[in-house]
Amino acid sequence: MEDNREIPAVIILAAGKGTRMNSAIPKVLHKLRGKPLLNHLLKTLSGLSAARVMVVTGSGAAEVEESLRQIPDNRNVRTVRQEPQSGTGHAVAQCLPLLEDIEGSVLVLSGDTPGVRTSTLLNLDRERTLSGAGVSLLVGNLENPRGYGRILREPDGKIVGIREQKDLEGDQDRIREVNLGVYSFDASFLRREIPRLDDGNAQKEYYLTDLVGAAARAGVKVVSFPSEDSHEAKGINTLSELADMEAKMNANNIQRLMDSGVRIVDPDNTWIDDSVSIEPDAVIHPMTFLRGTTRIGSGTVIEPGAVVTDSVIGRNARILPYCVISGSEVGDGASVGPFSHMRPGSRLGPSTKIGNFVETKKVTVGEGSKVSHLTYIGDAEIGEKVNIGAGCVTCNYDGFAKYRTVIQDGVFVGSGTMIVAPVTLGKGSLVAAGSTITRDVAPDALAVARARQSEKEGWAARRRENLSGNGKKDKS
Repeated sequence: MEDNREIPAVIILAAGKGTRMNSAIPKVLHKLRGKPLLNHLLKTLSGLSAARVMVVTGSGAAEVEESLRQIPDNRNVRTVRQEPQSGTGHAVAQCLPLLEDIEGSVLVLSGDTPGVRTSTLLNLDRERTLSGAGVSLLVGNLENPRGYGRILREPDGKIVGIREQKDLEGDQDRIREVNLGVYSFDASFLRREIPRLDDGNAQKEYYLTDLVGAAARAGVKVVSFPSEDSHEAKGINTLSELADMEAKMNANNIQRLMDSGVRIVDPDNTWIDDSVSIEPDAVIHPMTFLRGTTRIGSGTVIEPGAVVTDSVIGRNARILPYCVISGSEVGDGASVGPFSHMRPGSRLGPSTKIGNFVETKKVTVGEGSKVSHLTYIGDAEIGEKVNIGAGCVTCNYDGFAKYRTVIQDGVFVGSGTMIVAPVTLGKGSLVAAGSTITRDVAPDALAVARARQSEKEGWAARRRENLSGNGKKDKS
């Protein structure tokens, strides 16, 4: 049954330095699947109908806050500065002024937990509200719990506290049940107990986890909710852990696509963003990267080494090895590559061909046209059934402004041609190889624009004779 309850408030802890990342980038802004870690969590929270989301910033605060401003429809997201960073309890304390009018649930979780699911958060909160508890916490059982706070229970199972790794005593390091750092608090309990926290621990910080012990001592009920996957709420603390999460999320997406009918030749060496859509019977070869809002049609084959970003590839198209395609469209039955680069604004019509070592930018190519090899086409409109030979360039930039080239239907452009924009090649015209075109060409005309060829008879023979006679270079 769908849970439509609104969560009154959510606090995201995003003030940490991320020391173990060894990076100048704030931890929550490290990219995962093309988006900052924090963005993944905010997307998860969008399924909670949270009335108020507070992001606690500290280290790299200006960068984090600027990143949040770039997220569409972030009206219910507020930022709160934590200075200095004196622990998770101190971070939540900075939010108390924004909690004065809140009644009901306050979820608290870390900004570096991109894998946590909406359903888990709803179940965690439901566990607290239905039991009448003041606190519910997400727990997991790990074979290697090192680094995690351990759940302390009495013999009857009652939770009486959480002990952080550095504060463990006796045989507490043998406890496998750990705190995953996700909580649902009753707002009134949080407002009352946060100011009472102290920093009497090895870190000299104000621990949010101490609220669990405080609740137990005050007779306030504490409950736990076990995660189905203990790794879903795992925080990203190192670049190695970031890579592990990337691989796990990618594998899940690859499996989903294969289940839907997409042929992925080597799942372990293919990387596809969750936002990419692929129709059944497409074939994706290894070492391919499909990113952003890319859409791939049925029957299309993406060969090894392709990198496709925010692009639309039609049906029964073929992207040959080592092509880079960004912000572009490839029509049904078209072929691109190998080793071609389609820059943003490139649009290929049906049954077109962009060959090896071709670069395009802001160009439309009509049905059945070919740009086969070693050519640059930019700021151009190419009609249908056009053939452009090897080594051609649309010279679209004069150092100050860009200009457009128009090549109408049926034009043949010989190899090694420079087309100096703005210029139009009329329908059915031919351009001789090696030409430099600076004026419009009339329909069905032959344009020849070459420098005059001259010869010096016997020059090569005389040079060879001079060199063999005295060992000196001929300066003629």
